[in-house]
Amino acid sequence: MRDLVILIEADSKACRSMARKLRAEHIYCRILPASATGEDVKAHEARGILLAGADLGEPAQIPHLDSLLATGLPVLAMGDAALSLALQLGCSLGEKAGAPGVFPVRFESADDLFSGITANERYIPACRCITLSAACHPIAQTKDGVLGFRAAGKSVYALGFLPETNDPDGTQLLINFCTGICGCTLWWSRQVLMDRAREELQTACPGETEALCAISGGIDSGVCAVLGNQAIGHRLHCLFIDTGLLRKNESDEVLRLYQDTLGLNVEYVDASGEILSALQGVTNGRAKARIIHELLQEIIADRAQRMPNVKVLLQGTNYADALDSPLQASAVPEGFTIVEPVRELFKDEVRRVGEDLLLPAAIIKRQPFPDSGLALRILSEVTQEKLTILREADAIFRTEIEAAGQNKRLWQYYATLADNPTPMGAGYVIILRAVQVIDGNVAVASRLPHDLLERVTAGILATQSAVRRVLYDFTPSQSYFSNEAN
Repeated sequence: MRDLVILIEADSKACRSMARKLRAEHIYCRILPASATGEDVKAHEARGILLAGADLGEPAQIPHLDSLLATGLPVLAMGDAALSLALQLGCSLGEKAGAPGVFPVRFESADDLFSGITANERYIPACRCITLSAACHPIAQTKDGVLGFRAAGKSVYALGFLPETNDPDGTQLLINFCTGICGCTLWWSRQVLMDRAREELQTACPGETEALCAISGGIDSGVCAVLGNQAIGHRLHCLFIDTGLLRKNESDEVLRLYQDTLGLNVEYVDASGEILSALQGVTNGRAKARIIHELLQEIIADRAQRMPNVKVLLQGTNYADALDSPLQASAVPEGFTIVEPVRELFKDEVRRVGEDLLLPAAIIKRQPFPDSGLALRILSEVTQEKLTILREADAIFRTEIEAAGQNKRLWQYYATLADNPTPMGAGYVIILRAVQVIDGNVAVASRLPHDLLERVTAGILATQSAVRRVLYDFTPSQSYFSNEAN
């Protein structure tokens, strides 16, 4: 691994936004949790540390900040992490501004951190000025006081704001820190990732060793399968497990794409009966997901063990998956090696790799869809009747969305099914959901045209006699990194 910067995730949204900005500029970075120590950072042989806090105007919780500073590496704290660093270095904090606002900021132009950046305005949701100790000097100021500082004689910086969306100066500031101060090179690219993934697969599969890749139809497993095929050819076996929880016609479409269009060696396994039986009586979403995940792992392990030459399992774990749900050792079948070709990539980066690999649009642009599929979109016990109704309602909704061209601006659009809560209790309720992603993180309900929603409602009620009501969900989501896909 070549040079990199470590981001300390004091706030998920801010941290991952910064990581995306850096990677887009070919600077490689990794994310560690807020609980990381200086020893954790040293283990990665990093050249610098970025402390990524929120913008609430309250010191971020970074338990081992003293240990991180003790590494002697350059440090840049941004947002609320800057307030934590201020307190750590003996400074004090002023009162928060009464309301969010745009504040003119003057930078210390002589400092390498601000190369190419002049005084400008910054939007700051919770501006809080800092009274400096003797060990620090100001590098960013507003008319009301100090907003950023540097520790005297050290490459330790704090700025009480975050890079804004589509802000060239904010991105340049991150570049200046990583390249000019930390000495990182611009080596990271999708091509590097693809070359390294192929080499890793070839190393893991010497001679006649074979590999197994479970595919779902999504972009993560699709990219893994194509990279695996490029690396070891016919020695890659793809496994498509039909859970019975896919959308209308999706099983046939996935098989056709992978077998006919991509020419991969795909084995089809129908596990729909087994999974539906295991879900009987289960109403809790987490319990459904756990049951389905465990059954899928058992099926994959069983198929792998039946193939004597298969010693490697390809998994489509992306970077967000790895951060949110680290792989447990117990999930690795005994005697097998796990290779995760896209583990270093965020979902949007995986999509761009898919484009480089010339994957079909049906895979690249497929909506996020979890392994547990429609089971989590049925808000009660899963039955064959409910699955049939939900598939048809979801298909009607998706067809109308796409016919109207609305899909181009939406992150997700789908239907869920709930039992009818009225006193009579008969039939079901269909809840429609369509969200747009704002600033790369926050998902808000889309204001779909009224006539489109009327057509969808009429179509569902006309074809699904058990459906009593059709609703549209306007509830905002905190982030699409949460369970918006479920």
